[in-house]
Amino acid sequence: MKEELSPSISVQKIKAEAIRLGFSCVGIARAEAVPEEVARSYKEAVAEGKCGCMTYLDRNHPLREDPTQLLPGTQSIICVALNYYPALRQSPEAPQLAYYAYGKDYHKVVKKQLDKLLCFIRTEIDPQVQGRSFADSAPILERYWAVQAGLGWRGRSGLIVIPKRGTFFVLGELLVSTWLPADRPLAFGCGRCRRCIEACPTGALYDGGFDPLRCLSYLTIEQSDPLPEREAALLGNRLYGCDTCQQVCPHNRFASPTTVEAFAPKPELFDLSYDSLKNFDQETYTRLFSGSAVKRAGYEGLKRNANALLRKEKEGDHIENDRKDEKG
Repeated sequence: MKEELSPSISVQKIKAEAIRLGFSCVGIARAEAVPEEVARSYKEAVAEGKCGCMTYLDRNHPLREDPTQLLPGTQSIICVALNYYPALRQSPEAPQLAYYAYGKDYHKVVKKQLDKLLCFIRTEIDPQVQGRSFADSAPILERYWAVQAGLGWRGRSGLIVIPKRGTFFVLGELLVSTWLPADRPLAFGCGRCRRCIEACPTGALYDGGFDPLRCLSYLTIEQSDPLPEREAALLGNRLYGCDTCQQVCPHNRFASPTTVEAFAPKPELFDLSYDSLKNFDQETYTRLFSGSAVKRAGYEGLKRNANALLRKEKEGDHIENDRKDEKG
């Protein structure tokens, strides 16, 4: 019979295994209902129409407000961050993809590793533990829990800033029925810096808030309608997503290239050019983006974005690249 471990030793073993599995950062939060003001703020944003076509964000509020309803008996939330910052990047003059889209679909990558972590917990710590893993795939307030677990703070960009590491991370959560000592949230660490707000090409970021309906990531990925004329004019050369708020963040001077093999870019992505967009068809889309998060936009969405970039080029409005030099 295996000797029962103390909660503190259990946490040490879990965190060590999470790092071994490739996660850059791991923390523990106590599973409980979110504060009333957090739930109210979320519902108000939905009521104001800030979710746009993402109607799924207006469903399952009881689950979102209390993670213990996602897995009855949950006592702890293990929060993780996985680095996707690429070692190699596209030419600044090429049609740009958000960095997280270079490799395989992060939803599957993160969830696979979290499931391995759950197996480890069952084998080494608690054979009876119940668990459920998520990676941007369930009604759970990921960034709220990442803060509660001490991974980082919520920056003015809305993203989680991890000390000495930056923001180029995807998040994941593992709900477990085992009680684990919780980590403490970190203090807000952006000071008076407003670089992300000042650099946002569409003004989607502002002091104290964020308008997702003006965000180029939302417009080029989630929205299926034609791009609004104003925002289309501000695309620069963004084909899928936008990394501007991260590229100007001074905390990303600490960003280091990912060692996660699944996030290594397909070599063909570096062949993307304005000329190749002219012949962009379903076959090309499938070949380039099979197994990628880019599939989220769908062929029609990406084709719409490509056509918008080609129109800008034809009209003489093509900008080489309006993103600012990365700090490093």
